[in-house]
Amino acid sequence: MTTFRIDEIATARRVLDLAGRPYRSASVVVFLGLASAVFEGIGLSFLIPLAAFATGAQPDISVPVIGPLLAHLDAWIGLTVTNVVLLVTGFFFLGIAVGYLNIVVSTIVTMKVAHRLRMRVFETTLTRPIALIESAPSGKFFNDLATETWQVCDAFFVLIRFVIQAITFLVLLAFLVTISPFYTLILLCVTGAMAIVVHLATRRVRGLGDAAVAANEAFMAYLWDTLAGLRVIRGFGREPHERARFDERSSQISHVFTRLEILNGVVGPITQIMTVGMVALILSVAVFRGDSLSLLVGFLAIAYRMQPRVTALLGARTQLRSLEASVRSIEEALALRKPVIAARREFSGLRDGIVFDHVCARYPKADRPSLHDVSCSFPYGEVTAVAGYSGAGKSTLAALLLRFLEPESGRILVDGAPLSEIRPQDWHRRVAFVEQNAFLFNASVRDNIGYSDPDADFDAVREAARLAQAGDFIEELPQGYDTPIGEDGIRLSQGQQQRIALARALLRKPDVLILDEATNALDRPTEEALRTAIENARQGRVVIVIAHRRETIENADQVIVIDRGRVIEAGTPDELAGAGGVYSRLYIDKMSAGE
Repeated sequence: MTTFRIDEIATARRVLDLAGRPYRSASVVVFLGLASAVFEGIGLSFLIPLAAFATGAQPDISVPVIGPLLAHLDAWIGLTVTNVVLLVTGFFFLGIAVGYLNIVVSTIVTMKVAHRLRMRVFETTLTRPIALIESAPSGKFFNDLATETWQVCDAFFVLIRFVIQAITFLVLLAFLVTISPFYTLILLCVTGAMAIVVHLATRRVRGLGDAAVAANEAFMAYLWDTLAGLRVIRGFGREPHERARFDERSSQISHVFTRLEILNGVVGPITQIMTVGMVALILSVAVFRGDSLSLLVGFLAIAYRMQPRVTALLGARTQLRSLEASVRSIEEALALRKPVIAARREFSGLRDGIVFDHVCARYPKADRPSLHDVSCSFPYGEVTAVAGYSGAGKSTLAALLLRFLEPESGRILVDGAPLSEIRPQDWHRRVAFVEQNAFLFNASVRDNIGYSDPDADFDAVREAARLAQAGDFIEELPQGYDTPIGEDGIRLSQGQQQRIALARALLRKPDVLILDEATNALDRPTEEALRTAIENARQGRVVIVIAHRRETIENADQVIVIDRGRVIEAGTPDELAGAGGVYSRLYIDKMSAGE
């Protein structure tokens, strides 16, 4: 009988932890497995008296295991060939029925585990810091959700099957011991040799499991990248190149999984060959010893039915080793869950403003901070523009306010209270943002605007669209507000997408409105419409505008200039225009040159 080594036992415990330790369901599986094994063992044991009838002898009612049952049957209705055949058939099919019921229960339990596990991974993805998601390979998250959660569920199902097969093995082994301890010892010796051979043949399976996970992650990342860059591929005529890259990556996956399946599949042939050898050995010994033929038939029938169990037990260990990398991948994914802090301040609305107090921020895996010792303020009821060269750290400031990234040091104060102590759900209800490449869902215009406030009625949606200078063009769409806009808003122009995104933000009536490069890629008329919308939105909130264009910045109440992660200038647009600093070089000198 094969046994798990310490590392396989540890992997099994980790799988149970990921599955939520469903001991109640597992106990039902164990009970059904035990019942199925007992029924099968009794049915096979009745082959002993059946073999006696076949050789013209009278069954021995003192035979182990079923002797008392034979005695009761003989006293009740008589011991005949027909009655024994009915008993064999009845117990055999009863064992099959219970075994099938066990498969149904096991499958239901496994599918529930799969659903819960996917939900946990998805929930972790929703709550972990955005910066951490963006710094990791995109293929990992998709692979974890689409592939590795199923692999972990496969590992859980392997454990269930292992328990069922182990119970069946032990029950049948008990029947064999009572029938013939001597032949049982021979069987155990052959089984032990079988386990050693299987281990030697499949010892590389763990490394192939690691390679399989890595290949899947790389393939998912490549698919995501290719679909996102399809316009570039087509525009530059690089289809042959991408076809070759796809072929290479797909071939890598096929190669790894082929080797993995070959190693997993080697268990069956090894056990079958060695089982045939075991039967031949036992028959040879029986002929030499002159043992009872009927007893030998019953023993070999049970031993033969044990062979699939031995194969399953040896295969379960091999499969679990091959799935260890998937277990580790999901453990790592769940370990990234955002820590929950019990003590949180409630936040009902902004009154005074936001202050950055010596804030430093660094993205995950970055060599240096994106912001260094930043101190500035964003007063309530004013528009604050954030200016600077590309890569200066302007968007990092927005990411901190949206809590996509946490400060490495320093504090962000909201009405004097640390932002880190405010409940995230309360804060995000009061914040809205629009990015340069605004994301829109594959839904109607109404659904996209209403996404920020599910409780808003249609009148509120239309008013938000009007404030965002979007009402006129929406009314002209084929179905008005019910017009589907396609995936990522493909049926709209970029300016229209930006105005719908702004309407979505304004619908919340936010206390903090962040516009991160929201106007940089727009034509002049569209930008002017958005600037008008921004001006209308300034009352009763903090408005933060991150922009490159002078026209967007010059109407702000104050401007904060960031360079290389530091605040180097702050003041009104007029003050900074005459200061001769970075602001002047970026905007005023260009204007003087006629740009």
